[in-house]
Amino acid sequence: MQVTAFATPEYRYVLRSKALTGRVMPDIRKDPEEWLAALNRIGSGAVLSGSDAATEFLTRYRDRLSDDLLTFESADRVHVDLMDKLVLYRTAEEAGVRAPWMRHIASRADLDQHIDDLTYPCVLKPTLGHLAKALVGVGTVRIDTRDQLVEHAGRLIDLDVPVLVTELVPGPETSLEGSVAVRDRNGVYQLEYGRRKLRQWPLDYGVASLMESCDVPETLKMNRLLMDHTGYVGISACETKRHAETGELYLIEINVRVPASFGLSAACGVDGPWRLYSAIAGLPLGPQPAQQDGRKVMLPHKELAAAAARLRARDVTPREVLRSWRGTRDFGALSWRDPRPALSLFGGLAKAKGPALLRR
Repeated sequence: MQVTAFATPEYRYVLRSKALTGRVMPDIRKDPEEWLAALNRIGSGAVLSGSDAATEFLTRYRDRLSDDLLTFESADRVHVDLMDKLVLYRTAEEAGVRAPWMRHIASRADLDQHIDDLTYPCVLKPTLGHLAKALVGVGTVRIDTRDQLVEHAGRLIDLDVPVLVTELVPGPETSLEGSVAVRDRNGVYQLEYGRRKLRQWPLDYGVASLMESCDVPETLKMNRLLMDHTGYVGISACETKRHAETGELYLIEINVRVPASFGLSAACGVDGPWRLYSAIAGLPLGPQPAQQDGRKVMLPHKELAAAAARLRARDVTPREVLRSWRGTRDFGALSWRDPRPALSLFGGLAKAKGPALLRR
């Protein structure tokens, strides 16, 4: 099987893998024509999205891609709607899924209208997080004061990025659960497994740096309710959080692209990569293998930063960090069978951040 990868400069290290070919591409939002040309030159195959911007692109330009290119995304906009946290939370209410309270703020007038009714701490979420990260470098943030809200919300709405102010569900990052599922065009779930965050970077509101497979039946049910309610087709990674005081489970978000920690699907024995490809290609599949709980995936460049921050804050001891790494079966870009992506990744990080790390 031939694999072609198109990567932005930040992820050029992926192209060092001996398992694929590809090229560095410009920003997909600024130069969609080059992406359309590059994809259509492939001719035929299955196209899988690895970023929110790519999912948005595939939805918007599906009618300009070759019919021989298979995508989960289509003109029905279900993927983009679930990326939009305002639409997601409204959909959750329709489907009977518990979500935090929210206030939608799209203008300074909205901010003035709601600011006196809010309680702190709360959470500020851009409705489309990838747009906020591209514009101001940050997405979801905790808000502790009225002044912080005015500063962070004002900066985004002045750039025409609407935000949600939501309830902060109390509890540590280990209270974050997840369900990854692939629902095919016949409504059959060809892949499904549960996971739990152990650490993330940036702390509290970042990407999982260390994650383990575990049994999360309530989160799996939430994900299915939302997928069935919307008629969703494709891969979805649903994240929930269990309230530290009440034990109730709340929807946090859904990602509608291949997650960064997808290696966990192989590490825990459910054969995720093949089942994902077969679902989009329409190949027959037998029953999914049973999930093995306690298997872990680590993204080393993020985990080193997250563990170091927790150690500095005295949240954990060195022994506890080392113990938490036990059971790791997948290390992201780091593979002894194909070491070049990791060498490229860490070489780039050392060049960009080495002096600052040495000073610290």
